[in-house]
Amino acid sequence: MNQKIRKIERVSITDQVVKQLQALIMSGEFKIGDKLPTENDFCAQFGVGRSTVREALRVLAAMGMIQIQAGKGAYVTKDKDNSFDAIKYWFAEKHAELSELIEVRMGIEPLAVRLAIQRASPESIKQIQEIHQAFKLAAIRKDHIELATLDESFHNAIIQASGNSLLIKIGKLIADSMMEFRARSFAVIENINHATIPHEKIVEAILKKDERAGTLAMIKHLEISKHDMEQVAHEIEKT
Repeated sequence: MNQKIRKIERVSITDQVVKQLQALIMSGEFKIGDKLPTENDFCAQFGVGRSTVREALRVLAAMGMIQIQAGKGAYVTKDKDNSFDAIKYWFAEKHAELSELIEVRMGIEPLAVRLAIQRASPESIKQIQEIHQAFKLAAIRKDHIELATLDESFHNAIIQASGNSLLIKIGKLIADSMMEFRARSFAVIENINHATIPHEKIVEAILKKDERAGTLAMIKHLEISKHDMEQVAHEIEKT
């Protein structure tokens, strides 16, 4: 491997691993069809834990750059980031599946934020605030990889703060299914703004301990996500 792999700083670890692997693929170090090194190899090369490497590979798979084959490893499938047209057609193709995911989120996430407002510890609230601040900075940079992982972290932190173990399990299942949506969605500039402002309103409601405002802000946030997705699908139908 010609391009040198740097040790990873302990800030946004998964994002840094994703970006380094993405750079290696786009530079041609790993070509389409190549099998990537093992998780253990990457752990040693990057100086991170196995869970970080697995999460980074999951993000790259969601972006369509690699394919993970059970029992065989990860293979490079694409050496360029998503073009806007490719993203649009992906949304249209996945429209029904994404609609169902958002419908389920509509059921559990307003409940999660209400319970979080009732039960969240000061540490949990601080974590939600810190994730939101990181999200805003990533939005300024238009860093769609970091935005995807931070968006997942933001919603997961709220669900965790609910203190409901069943809700947390359901949230994890949804998060796994939503990563591909997030990775592609934030590559569309308009969608970044459509998430940042609703996140701000959700955080404000949590800080004010306003259950009604938090619930309404979460519902509005998910409605905007659903509308954005339907708009893309509608545009494709017209072409």
